[in-house]
Amino acid sequence: MSGIAHSERSSARPLAGILGCIAAGLCAFTIVIYQSWFMPYFLPFFTGRDEFARLVFHALYGGVLIVSIAVLATRREVRSAILLLAIAAAMAVVPVALHPVGIVAKCYLITLFLGGAAIVLMLASAPVIVLRLSASVTALNAVVCFLDLLFANGFTNTPGRAAGLAINPNVAAAGLLLGAAASYRAVAQKWRASFLVLVAITLLATLSRSTLLAAFATVAVPSVVRVWQQFRSGRRFQIDLGGWGRAVAVAFGLLGAIGIALTTNASFRIAMGESFAGILSVSTALDEASKAVDRPPPAVTVPIAASPEGASANQPASPGTSSAGTATPPGASADAVTSSPLPSGTWSAASQSTNVAKMQALGERLTDEGKRNSISARALFLERGLLAYREGGFFGRGLEEAQALAPHNTFVLFAIAFGHLGWLIPIAIVSFAFCFARNADDLALGVAVVGVMLTSHDLLLTPSLFLPIALGIGGMLAARKVAVEMPSPTEPWSFACGTVAGVAAFGAGCIAILLVTPPLSTGRLQNETMFTVRGGYETLLPRSQFPGLFQFDDLSDIPPSQVSYLHENGTSLHRVDWSSHAWPAVRQGEYTFRRRAAVLFAPTDSSDPRSNERTYEVAVPVSVSALCFILLGTIIAWSVATVVAVTPLTSRSRASG
Repeated sequence: MSGIAHSERSSARPLAGILGCIAAGLCAFTIVIYQSWFMPYFLPFFTGRDEFARLVFHALYGGVLIVSIAVLATRREVRSAILLLAIAAAMAVVPVALHPVGIVAKCYLITLFLGGAAIVLMLASAPVIVLRLSASVTALNAVVCFLDLLFANGFTNTPGRAAGLAINPNVAAAGLLLGAAASYRAVAQKWRASFLVLVAITLLATLSRSTLLAAFATVAVPSVVRVWQQFRSGRRFQIDLGGWGRAVAVAFGLLGAIGIALTTNASFRIAMGESFAGILSVSTALDEASKAVDRPPPAVTVPIAASPEGASANQPASPGTSSAGTATPPGASADAVTSSPLPSGTWSAASQSTNVAKMQALGERLTDEGKRNSISARALFLERGLLAYREGGFFGRGLEEAQALAPHNTFVLFAIAFGHLGWLIPIAIVSFAFCFARNADDLALGVAVVGVMLTSHDLLLTPSLFLPIALGIGGMLAARKVAVEMPSPTEPWSFACGTVAGVAAFGAGCIAILLVTPPLSTGRLQNETMFTVRGGYETLLPRSQFPGLFQFDDLSDIPPSQVSYLHENGTSLHRVDWSSHAWPAVRQGEYTFRRRAAVLFAPTDSSDPRSNERTYEVAVPVSVSALCFILLGTIIAWSVATVVAVTPLTSRSRASG
């Protein structure tokens, strides 16, 4: 990386060489296991072995902590580079102690810890290679998203929207944007345009409108600043077309994949149509939601002091008073009883009562607002979050309650959690993303961070999202302040071992999932999603525990002898089978499978299951999905390519030094 002063290791400093190798391996493992979203699939490896799981994770976090402390103790330039970050991190941790520490607070602490440790580890090894590994992981996530899109029953929890191993399409899109913004400058020039095209088209496949808007700003702001700087300096505006031939080929290939998905995945077509329809109908949805939640504030009455003795009974009443001797706050009807201004304490109580009522109304509306329009739902979540912040007190409500309110905004989340001081935490992250920028190209990370924070509350609660930001900040620090030592001959193998270890952990988790998952997938049907058809009610089957790795068998072809059932409050319904060419129907107390992911049934007494308050439990056989094998093959191929690429890259860096 330009601006880094290289100095050779001597035999007098064996500890520095050992620490550099260990730091490289741990940093690579952390990036692969977290930024690739492998960790949730690694956890089933510890099923039924909780003590072993604690031992492994304590060893992992403890090892990262010990190595980070050792690096700080032996590398003065690293200490000076991260001093400001360390002070800010310590201040960000203090408010956690003001509230009970639950699972959300622990996630926040782990996220900060891993982000800070990743910066220390990358500064102790080879920042350029760390950033290129992060870019490689981002590219892998994009490819997995496209694999997800090509299968109707993929990993995503929103049918028709690509999500990959992140499961949530919006979270997957945020991870792609942050990963690209943090690491794109470390990608080789001939591949940089292809990398950006891959990420951009994958963002389209996620159908995450908020992230697409943030991505547009991430590209536009640095471009405008760069043009402005060239105009001010009188330089001729030039566009570097290097590598765009490959990028065009990549774009055609990805657009072709989207065309295939539109043809083979009906859910993708539906989701795309709903996404565009949601944009067109957002104004109407916001108006309807506003009318539904706006309630008149409760009238507050207080007694009026008696008129002064001697006052004329026929004297006109003062403005705002009435013979009833009561007062009404602003917003009440003109016919309501009015009086002189209320005491400040009464106004405060009235305002608090109004806010609480508004929050309750918002909560009721939000139960199904997302089905009407997800954009208006986000607006209501944000409004409820702001009301909760106003009513939360000086020190806030804590992260547990703040996360439960789901404000879809990181700034508001921490304001709810920690009160007025909470605003400073996300503002500090944004400031660091901007203040270490060297030129217009580095502004992309800061703009992306702002865009994601404005539309998501998960950024500082999810290591997979925060890690790219930390690496991007660390890369800028390395270029400005840190003298990075020459990699030792064994350091390439440390990066390779860390990468392979991360992939091996994912593989072990997948094998454990295949072994412990029962052959039957059971779950309760969602009564509110049922609709009438062919004499009964149809609804989608509950998702399997690990969608994408498993799929439902072709249920219409399941022989009657194979186990499957549908219970109504414990009472078994009778299964009927239909030819694959027939249009199935059911009678009272029967059920059948119309297609791979849906069941058609009729209650035992012909009542409406959407309102009869009964529970319906279904069990269907599952099998390993073809997507599982394709995914494992893709990840293995990626790991081999990454190991092959990392080793010569580090060797060339040593030779050039």
